[in-house]
Amino acid sequence: MKADRQFGEELDVMDQKNSEDTGLNRREFIKGAVAGSAALATGLPQILEAEKAAPSSRPYAELRSLPPGAIKPEGWVRLHMEGQARLASALPEISYPFFKGTFWEGEENSPAWFTWEQKAYWVDGATRLALVLGDEALLVKARASLDYTLSHPSSNGFLGPKFLEFGDDFGGLNRWPNTVLNRGFMALADAQPTPDKVDPEKIAESLQKHYLNDQASYISGTRNITNLEVILWCYERTRDRKLLEMAQKTWDQYMKDAEDEVAAAARAATNGTVGRRRFSMHADLARSAVFADTPIQSHGVSYAEISKLPAILYLYTGREDYRKFVVAAQRRIFDHHMLIDGIPSSSEGYAGTTALDEHETCDITDHAWAWTYVLQATGEGVWGDHIERACFNAHAGVTRTDWKGFQYFGSPNQFLANLNCDHGTERWFGSRRLAYQPNPAQLIGCCGGNGHRFFPNYVLSMWMQTKDNGMAATLYGPSTVTAKVGSANQNVQITQRTNYPFEEEILFEIKADHPISFPLSLRIPAWCNAPHIKVNGVSVGSVLPRNGFAILRRTFKSGDVVTLNLPMNVKSTEWPNNGIGIERGPLVYALPIETKWTSVAEAAYSSEDFPTWEANPLGEWNYGIALDPANVTSQVEVKQKHYEQNLETSAWLWSDAPTILTVPARKLEGWGYETNPKEPHQRFTPHLPDPGSLKVSDQVERLTLVPFGATQLRMSIFPKLNG
Repeated sequence: MKADRQFGEELDVMDQKNSEDTGLNRREFIKGAVAGSAALATGLPQILEAEKAAPSSRPYAELRSLPPGAIKPEGWVRLHMEGQARLASALPEISYPFFKGTFWEGEENSPAWFTWEQKAYWVDGATRLALVLGDEALLVKARASLDYTLSHPSSNGFLGPKFLEFGDDFGGLNRWPNTVLNRGFMALADAQPTPDKVDPEKIAESLQKHYLNDQASYISGTRNITNLEVILWCYERTRDRKLLEMAQKTWDQYMKDAEDEVAAAARAATNGTVGRRRFSMHADLARSAVFADTPIQSHGVSYAEISKLPAILYLYTGREDYRKFVVAAQRRIFDHHMLIDGIPSSSEGYAGTTALDEHETCDITDHAWAWTYVLQATGEGVWGDHIERACFNAHAGVTRTDWKGFQYFGSPNQFLANLNCDHGTERWFGSRRLAYQPNPAQLIGCCGGNGHRFFPNYVLSMWMQTKDNGMAATLYGPSTVTAKVGSANQNVQITQRTNYPFEEEILFEIKADHPISFPLSLRIPAWCNAPHIKVNGVSVGSVLPRNGFAILRRTFKSGDVVTLNLPMNVKSTEWPNNGIGIERGPLVYALPIETKWTSVAEAAYSSEDFPTWEANPLGEWNYGIALDPANVTSQVEVKQKHYEQNLETSAWLWSDAPTILTVPARKLEGWGYETNPKEPHQRFTPHLPDPGSLKVSDQVERLTLVPFGATQLRMSIFPKLNG
């Protein structure tokens, strides 16, 4: 390790391979995304004050999350979340199954497990939104289900309805809704300051009793095993080793059963009998499949939720086999299924990487949630890169700019988003799942609840505490963190002022009663080739990150300002069927398609204030990019547009972003919508065309591209033409 010492500080550096500003093929793009990850594990919320935390409760965590309340969103981040909170607050008034008084509030009548799952998603998301924003009214709504459930345990301590406790196991899904709701309990118990009339010890003890007395199987079936996340949180809180032993035995048996399932499927195939079902009962997580790096045959949410569990186990046990397993499990996602906007194809199962492959909105939340745990366990900044990419592209791209609705499925290319244009799957072909709705897909309302978990979880992971009691800026955006740092556990407040990712500069302002010595880690994204750091206006010299972080070790005093500059370069990426994408820094750029919006209020699912929205195209889109991938920077022009909107007060920063790109393009004659042969009026976004099947215009035009998140109808993967 090389160290530069200037003005009483030490800057930790290690070499990092930088990618050149040229076109990258998809395999290079994916390899770059996961390069350097030696470990994967998950962390759980920890009380900020050291005296309140159990000693060595997670001795193997590289980074530790802070409790809800420690990080305050500011600027555009806060405005974005306030828009989200308005929709979250409205759902119990307008849409099933989120209505007041139903599910987790005494309701027992339901056709299946998923109504409890969906309401629980909303409860957890609304709780986290309320805690991060300090929104008392929303917290009251969210706590109704939590307070009812906590005060109505069964005789043996089970928290939840008899429908789940004693009913059908639904193929191993009857305890999955408990995982989802119990994460709301985790957030409520961890919050600092403790909310009014919340007893963290009672929550932990009630969950402890719930799990130790429950007779259900957490091994067989689809998602019951996800309860290990909450069981291990209970272990951290109660120090009851029976919980840790339960978690380890459950996972080890699950792994054995997963391998047995693979063997049974192989025997069935050899014998010519029926093979395994559409999705593996064990999320395709048999070790033989994981370490072979095969494409994933699983539901996206199931895989994301379950594959992170051995990482949590690693935090408490240090077993290296857990860590190696999770790294390999994540690598499969990036090697085979990752889309340009930062989330894998998952509609509902994992699929390909074409311009028309889709992801479910639940997968945006759940994959990013898993990656926050990876970041905590490995201390490797690349996982922050992944979370930001999902946030700034996929999350924004499925959401209306007024936060009046979002999609069930989103796609890199979507030229229509109405009630009968879903193009991505056989099962849902022609369905309503691309339309923007307050509760997408209606009866299957998981995305209507789960979508509200994404951004509060982003904020809760913007800052983390390091093993040496320093602070790490893990995700960027305007915010203020308050924590105890250094050997004496002194209070420090750090305010992050920035319009990143739409500008390159990030300021960190230090506030403290006395000078404090502690390490400050700043994440350096893998896409950034030439970062600069200044302290009080003076450069610290060369910045060569270690594990994706530059570490400033110095005595900080109140009024100190650290300036991080992350220059963003343009690059192209290659995709199937002769596709090409354009990126700059963490942002994907897309062609916005002029849109006609129409709305309708659908009883029990939307309202006049929060209607169902259909988006139909008015503008042209039939272009290919005439670009030489080896000379991207000379052909793509970066422009700074004039804007009147102050970015610090922008409720949808993507639309007000100052940076746009122009690219050389040619019109493709004959490339039009695809149609349903049985219903010729029913149109669909087309596949990328065969390069030799169309007439290409001789005229070169300049197309204007905007950030992916500023678009609802868009093209982000273009036909690639000769430069």
